[in-house]
Amino acid sequence: MLTAVAERLKDQQGPLSQRLRNALVQSIKDGTLPSNRALPSERDLALSLGVSRSTLRSCLKELGDMGLVQTRHGAGTVVTAQIPKALSRLSGFTEDIRARGLTPTSDILECRTGPVSGESAIHTGMPLGTPVLTLVRLRRADGEAMSFETAIVPLWAVGEGYDGTGSLYDRMDAHNARPRRILQTLEAVAAIEEIADLLGIPYNAPVLRIGQVGYDASGKAVEDAVSWYRGDRYKYVGEIEG
Repeated sequence: MLTAVAERLKDQQGPLSQRLRNALVQSIKDGTLPSNRALPSERDLALSLGVSRSTLRSCLKELGDMGLVQTRHGAGTVVTAQIPKALSRLSGFTEDIRARGLTPTSDILECRTGPVSGESAIHTGMPLGTPVLTLVRLRRADGEAMSFETAIVPLWAVGEGYDGTGSLYDRMDAHNARPRRILQTLEAVAAIEEIADLLGIPYNAPVLRIGQVGYDASGKAVEDAVSWYRGDRYKYVGEIEG
């Protein structure tokens, strides 16, 4: 693993710090340095790559700012990389994070019921006055904030008494109301201060704003959601045939 990184470092051009950064970034992105795995100690890593500890330390800070590594208590520096989200498969946050071997959790910031708003009624076609659940959550993977989400679903789709914990789609599955088709928009935006603070990223850092309306098997709208995903930790991938 480190031998491949060292060889890649030799093949780079430019100042040592730049070559080291590029070699590590490429090795993380192509899986040579697997995600969710701790790197060797700073001393051992510097020795293996033939660089000084100060150069390595500066490089790891850059990678941390890029969201590619993270310092975790008791584990050292861990490769985080980006979490791929398949455009061709309908799945929820919980399923995506578990598929990466991580533990999904949520901070419930708001959970309330009431009549659907006029704006959401226009998005979804729900009749005005339809009872809905509004759920606002900060989504985490292994404790790290990944996305901020507001979801509006008809109350019948989750049942009375739902407090927002666990997987929303699992709850909707139990009521035969899970989305089977989704209309989705994606755009890159700069994080406003509130969202940046929640996600633990700099103000104006890039985030993916994803709006979606989900429909059940009968064609009824069962979800009106907007999410802001960290641009440094999430990427969307898809397959197009022609």
